[in-house]
Amino acid sequence: MKKRTLLALVALMAAIAMLAAACGGDDDSGAADTGSSAPEGPTITIRGQDFSESATIAEVYGQYLKAKGYDVNILEPAGFRTEALDGLKNGDFNLIVDYIGGDQTALAPDEKTTADPAATADIIRPLLAEQGSTLLDFSPATDGDALVVRGDFDGTTISDLKGANAKFGASSQCFERPQCYIGLTDPDVYGITFASKKTIEFGPLLGEALKAKEVDAVVWNTTAPQITADGFKVLEDDKGLFPAQNIAPIINTETLDAYGDQLKTDLNDLSAQITTDDLLAWNTATDIDKQESDQVASDWLSQKGLN
Repeated sequence: MKKRTLLALVALMAAIAMLAAACGGDDDSGAADTGSSAPEGPTITIRGQDFSESATIAEVYGQYLKAKGYDVNILEPAGFRTEALDGLKNGDFNLIVDYIGGDQTALAPDEKTTADPAATADIIRPLLAEQGSTLLDFSPATDGDALVVRGDFDGTTISDLKGANAKFGASSQCFERPQCYIGLTDPDVYGITFASKKTIEFGPLLGEALKAKEVDAVVWNTTAPQITADGFKVLEDDKGLFPAQNIAPIINTETLDAYGDQLKTDLNDLSAQITTDDLLAWNTATDIDKQESDQVASDWLSQKGLN
């Protein structure tokens, strides 16, 4: 009798121990699984624009959210700002990361531009809200517009191009923007008369044309690594034509609301960690070293402990 009682007691204690271990395992798993902390919500679909920096930025944000446990679809980069804003508005995707000054140019072309990112954000925030999108915190990382010349040009400011009879090159969008070719040639702004103008695909081809002396000045981005590599010169925007160009996530408001505050917090936390030097390093990796944007993004996130 005593033997059966002892065996029963041992069995009961073993069962209790197994139950406690099972419960403890669930708690430990939940505490360690920081990558699956995201709340439930709709698929987050992000698309970058069709140039390397934007493609890398989209990969950085998309891979980061995936590592957080969100359901994310990273589309192939395509189009430029017009297509990005239209696609977001039409529901083709629900997250983009764009340059706030460029968004002002697209949404409020007649508004005075400023180098103050907070003022620029204040201009575009309500306009994006009208389209069903929310502008989140802008990053300290900025990739500004730049008028770039070869290193042997004597001048240091954009105004110095006046009377230089320079051949001008830029992407097709530049010729339609008040904050680009229109402003450069407007007598009330810079009033420059160029000897000729040439449409060049945005990206490394601008530098190739400048290096080959097919053009003498191009509108490019300040984080293009070829500017330093090829000894080019960025002219000072002495009349304040170009706006602040900090990067910032823009997300469909319904998608953001579906997740509550956590998604906003996660995106803002990431934006705060990206610097202008990071953009330059990413562009060097893709444009000079010919690495793929997804790998560049993955490597940076690993270095930061974010994936």
